[in-house]
Amino acid sequence: MSPPSSQSRPRSSFWYFFALALFSAAAITIPLVYNLSIQLRPEELAEARRRWQENAPDNYDLKWLVEIKRGVETEAEKNEYLVKVRRGRVVLVMETTEVLYIHPSLAIVAGPGVLALSAADAGHYGVPALFDEIEAALHRDEAAGRKNYMQAQFDPNDGHPFHYIHTMRGTKERVEWNIKMTRLAAD
Repeated sequence: MSPPSSQSRPRSSFWYFFALALFSAAAITIPLVYNLSIQLRPEELAEARRRWQENAPDNYDLKWLVEIKRGVETEAEKNEYLVKVRRGRVVLVMETTEVLYIHPSLAIVAGPGVLALSAADAGHYGVPALFDEIEAALHRDEAAGRKNYMQAQFDPNDGHPFHYIHTMRGTKERVEWNIKMTRLAAD
């Protein structure tokens, strides 16, 4: 019996390393392409905002959980907000159990000490303010020339955001919002 020819080994090892290189390239490319495909684009935000402007309810409640993580080993900072909007205006803003704003028409019930925010500041907590904050983050990323990771999911009917993630490249900071909106019947 003669030993196998030396030509068969290089040929079989070539295909082995070729396949290994091909699978390695696919393992890098597929997640990259997927992540780029789910990145938030300005036109998606504009479309969601348009749907909101056309279909926004006059009365709704938001429960908005904000998680900010500033490193792998640090614990996330969590804030939970409750925002009540009536007739298109923010009437109540609470952070966890603290009242930050209550509309003056309701302040009689709550007492004068709870008007911590002005009416203008309270406007920074409704759904339009969420759109404004997402858009501002897009503009900051674009102005800085950064390709940060940003993803948002919007309700297919009225367009309000219900999930948002923004990770700043070069830092370990990650901001995540989970938003639950409850529509209420008209007064």
